[in-house]
Amino acid sequence: MKTRISALVCLLCVFGYSDLSRAGDLSSQRGGDPYDAPTMSSGTIEPYLSFMAGIAVPRSEDATFTDGVGPGPRVVKDVDYQTKHSLGGNAGIWFPTRDKLWGFDLGMELTGFIWYADVACCRDYYNRDPATGAGTTTEIQGAYVGSNFLVRYPVGISEAYPNGRWFPYVGVGVGAHQMMMRHGGSKGVGWYNAILEQRDTTVAFMGVGGIKAHLFKYVAVFAEAKYIHAHHNGLLTDRYGLTAPQDNGTFSNSQVTTLNPYSSTIDTIMAHAGVSIHFDIRP
Repeated sequence: MKTRISALVCLLCVFGYSDLSRAGDLSSQRGGDPYDAPTMSSGTIEPYLSFMAGIAVPRSEDATFTDGVGPGPRVVKDVDYQTKHSLGGNAGIWFPTRDKLWGFDLGMELTGFIWYADVACCRDYYNRDPATGAGTTTEIQGAYVGSNFLVRYPVGISEAYPNGRWFPYVGVGVGAHQMMMRHGGSKGVGWYNAILEQRDTTVAFMGVGGIKAHLFKYVAVFAEAKYIHAHHNGLLTDRYGLTAPQDNGTFSNSQVTTLNPYSSTIDTIMAHAGVSIHFDIRP
């Protein structure tokens, strides 16, 4: 009898050890239990969509005119691009790789947003002729679409928030930077319907940093700052204010519009805040 009991105890020990080994193996059925906190080895990824709004602060930059038409300096110093509102969104995905990267996760996202960088009348030899006093406003809309590579550090990791309750993040990216320019405002007094629109697109580089905090497991709020650097060779403005409304405040189709091409480096700081929706995909 004692021999049989000893054999039964040994058998139970063998099965118990085998069960514990399978429980620690995330590739097994038990290791894939949805109540277990996911790790990199479980293959959990985290897609998200974001919507944001804020302000854009373009730096005042020089405008170098390339047509050689008319009087005035070839380079107009410190063009005053105005600070205005900005709107946009992100679509991205996080890979929880912290087990292999000293606690950090990696991510990728596609980001796009618009902002405004108008130059009000009257900037001498940029959109005003000081000799005649004629001047116009230059309405400018910027747009950026590009991809970012991100790194985050999850904080407040728990079973309910397996990828962190909140986290700071930084990233770098490259994309397409477009400036759309319209002319025809009268001396900054009011805005009139644009009579011409021109676009110039170039490559831009971006750095981003921010912090995100989850309100719920799948809903988070965030605030971030971006810095965009781009150089344009095909920007346009009515340098001598020749595009002006008639006395009744309207434009004539027969008016001749004079546009002067220039190049300029566009460096812009963005401050955005928004809401993001997160998803949880498991193998």
